[in-house]
Order: sequence, then C-alpha cells, then structure tokens
Amino acid sequence: MVENHKAKEDGSGKDDIMLAFDFVYLPIDFKSGLNKGYAFVNFTSPKGAWKFNMTASNMKWDMFQSHKIRKVVAARLQGKEALQRHFESMHFPCESEEVLPICFNPPRDGLTNWSGKERTIGRLGLFNPRQV
Repeated sequence: MVENHKAKEDGSGKDDIMLAFDFVYLPIDFKSGLNKGYAFVNFTSPKGAWKFNMTASNMKWDMFQSHKIRKVVAARLQGKEALQRHFESMHFPCESEEVLPICFNPPRDGLTNWSGKERTIGRLGLFNPRQV
C-alpha cells in the first residue's frame, strides 16, 4: 500500500526522495496469523508523511470488503534510528524473518526499481532469555 501510494500520486518522480520510506513493520498476531490492523512506516521527510496522511487517512479498505476506515496517526517513536533501537532487542514468536520489522537502504519510493539492501530488525524466538 505504501509503495502504491507514490505511484498513484503523480508518477512524475519529482518528489521521490521526499516520499521515500526506510522502515516498515506490520505487527502480526502470531496466534491467529493475521496482522493486527496497523503498521509502522518511517517516511524520510515530513512532507512524505504529510502527503501519505492526506491521501490515505479516513479512507475505506475497499479491496478487503471491510467497513473499517483507515486512520494515519503519528507514532510515539519518531525516526528510523529510534524505531531500530526499539525493535532490535525484541523477540518475535515466529520462525520466519518475513514478519519482522525491516529497514531499507537506500529508502524505497514505490516508483523506481529498487535494488538496495533490506535488513530485518529483531530476533526470532519464542521468549526473551532475560525474562526467564
């Protein structure tokens, strides 16, 4: 959805850098296997976050035949570094890195053929050894 946002915006490419994002995490309910209905996305500029909010917030999820309305809000943690610090020591009760938070370098913009590096954040495992 985030990548499609830029493609739908204008396709001109003039705002690619401002609309780029470098961190995404879609929390999963590991008991049901479904997402929890919210995500963390770090846009690389305030303008990108603002534009995404203006075009994505208060809209229906038509593709899912749902009556729920999307709402975009600012997270308590701001910035890629703060998000990385928060999630890097977390243990996720899963066996696949596919559901972990992910960082992109360089940031993705949803238009260009991205050929950067992805890095997952967090640890796979059913428990945190410090909690035992």
